[in-house]
Amino acid sequence: MVIHGEVAQPDSYPYADNMTLEDLIIQAGGLREAASVVRVDVSRRIKNPYSTVDNDTIGQMYTFALKDGFVVDGRPGFVLQPYDEVYVRRSPGYQPQQNVSVEGEILFGGSYAMTSREERLSDLINKAGGATNYAYLRGAKLTRVANASEKKRMGDVIRLMSRQLGEAMLDSLGVRVEDTFTVGIDLEKALANPGSTADIVLREGDVVSIPNNNNTVTINGAVMVPNTVSYMKGKDIDYYINQAGGYSENAKKSKKFIVYMNGQVTKVKGSGKKQIEPGCEIIIPSKAKKKTNIGNILSYATTFSTLGMMVASIANLIKK
Repeated sequence: MVIHGEVAQPDSYPYADNMTLEDLIIQAGGLREAASVVRVDVSRRIKNPYSTVDNDTIGQMYTFALKDGFVVDGRPGFVLQPYDEVYVRRSPGYQPQQNVSVEGEILFGGSYAMTSREERLSDLINKAGGATNYAYLRGAKLTRVANASEKKRMGDVIRLMSRQLGEAMLDSLGVRVEDTFTVGIDLEKALANPGSTADIVLREGDVVSIPNNNNTVTINGAVMVPNTVSYMKGKDIDYYINQAGGYSENAKKSKKFIVYMNGQVTKVKGSGKKQIEPGCEIIIPSKAKKKTNIGNILSYATTFSTLGMMVASIANLIKK
C-alpha cells in the first residue's frame, strides 16, 4: 500500500490483515500541519478475474473526512486492501508565511510577512514606516527570485547567444542563468497612486532597494574614455558624451540607450535631455558585425544588475 501527500512519512507500507485507514495514517507518522481533514481519498484497483469484456471503470475512489486522524465522515474503520493508495490532500486554506524585504533609505528596513495575495509596493513601504528624507525614490529597484519558467526563458536566450558567440566567450564574460532578476519599477509613482499599475503586486522573496541620492551619470561603450561625471540638470546627451571624450570611430550613435537605477532601459530619443536622470548610465553600442556587436554589448553589460535586464537590452538593440 502507498500513502501520498500531507503525512509525516509518505511512502509504501506492507499490507497487513484488517489494517484500517486510521492505522496507515498513524504508521505514516500522522498528519502534517498542512493536511486537509475534509478530503482524504483512497484509490482501489478493479479486480474481477471472471470478466470476459472490457470495462470503462478503471478504479474505485472513496473519500473521507478526518478528526484527529480518525474517520468522522465516511466509513469509520475502513479496512484497506492490498495495493490501495491513500491521498492526503493539502488544505487550500493553509498558507505558510511568505516574506518580502525592503532595504536602504527606509525607516524600518528588513523582512515583512505578506498578509494578502494582492500585497503591493506601497503596502510594503507603509509597513516599513516610509522612506527617509534622503531616499531617491526614482532609483528604487525590485529584485525578484526567478521561477522555473523564467529560468528556462533565460536559458533559451543564452543557448541562442552561445550559437552566435561560442561557449568560451560566454564563459569568459560570466554569462549564466541567474537566480534573481531586476523588475523595473517606478516607486515614486506607486506611492503617489496606490493600487495603480505602477504599484505592482509583490511575490515571495522580492527585495525592494531604495538608494540615497546619486548625483552622477555614467557613460560607457563606444566612447573615447568611459567616465562617470556629475549630473547636470538640463544637459543633453551630447554634453555627457563629450565628458567621455566624444564618440569613438565605431560608435553606433543611433542605437545609444540609457539604463536607469530602477532597472528600466530606454532608447535615447532626440537630445535625450528629458531622459537623463541622476544615477543613470548612458551606453553607446559599436558599429560592428552582428556577432561582434553582441560581444561588445555584453562587455559593457557587466554594469547591468542582472542577465534579464541585459538580455532585454540586447534584444532591442540588435533589431534592424
